[in-house]
Amino acid sequence: MHNRIKRLEELVNAASISIARLKEENEVLKGQVEMLGAARGKSLSGSAAARELADFKAKMRRRIERICARIEKINDLQPGLFEEDDDE
Repeated sequence: MHNRIKRLEELVNAASISIARLKEENEVLKGQVEMLGAARGKSLSGSAAARELADFKAKMRRRIERICARIEKINDLQPGLFEEDDDE
């Protein structure tokens, strides 16, 4: 019986040591992931994909501005067309 308790204590101690080691390794890995994420963000900011996305956003913004301008022009020509009725 004494040997079983002693063996159980050894297993618990070994598990505690392993958990402590894994926690340390986890902290190191978290730091590496953060560094890689930051490096990836920096590399993407100057990439062709980032420039392409910025161009697409600019093109869509211009297109939406033109559509809004047309709506405003039509609304000026025909008042009340795009305004809400207060009577309802």
